[in-house]
Amino acid sequence: MVNYKGGDKMSEVKKDQQPNEEPCRSCVTRRNIVKLLLGTAGVGAMGSIALSFGTIKAPSNKKERRKIVKGDQLVFAMGSNANKLIHPSDIPPNKGTLAYPKGKEDHDNLILLIHAANPADFKKPTKLDWIADGFIAYSAICTHMGCVVEWYPEKQFSFDFPHLFCPCHQSVFDIFRGAKVLAGPAPRPLPQLPLMVADNVITAAGDFDGPIGPLPGGK
Repeated sequence: MVNYKGGDKMSEVKKDQQPNEEPCRSCVTRRNIVKLLLGTAGVGAMGSIALSFGTIKAPSNKKERRKIVKGDQLVFAMGSNANKLIHPSDIPPNKGTLAYPKGKEDHDNLILLIHAANPADFKKPTKLDWIADGFIAYSAICTHMGCVVEWYPEKQFSFDFPHLFCPCHQSVFDIFRGAKVLAGPAPRPLPQLPLMVADNVITAAGDFDGPIGPLPGGK
């Protein structure tokens, strides 16, 4: 059972996602991510199910992350559209995908890009001026142990609104309020990435607003 922030408890936890305070042990390369993941037909397969990437962690010999800068165009991270530029029309409302900045496909640059059905749902501390045409982007790397989080566009447990979920240790993040932590052991929100649309391509307007993944000391 996992305590919500505020005292409630989850009514169920999937049997294959029992809490485990040890780090995820599967370290795979980006090429293996593409081979292992579901939904390889493209973004259409991701609308009603979670993006199931939570057991993946960065290789232990990963290189230093290349910072994302204004003007970096986003590309699909997986599937038949992998490495193709992401246009606003590629992702219908209430759908999402994993993405990278083009040419900077580092593990810690993995992005969850989501097209909200109703942009008015976003509230502070979300950086509202970082949303572009209803698109919002967060780091896909959990701040607890570095697993890759999933996006649930529909109800799961007692959360009846779209949210982000880490299957390694059941942390839950609110996409509408700056990815703040709603449940689980994650100590910090997921960093947000500023977006803009340039030349009909979803484009970064700068780097993440905070450090990626877990920090030394678990803060």
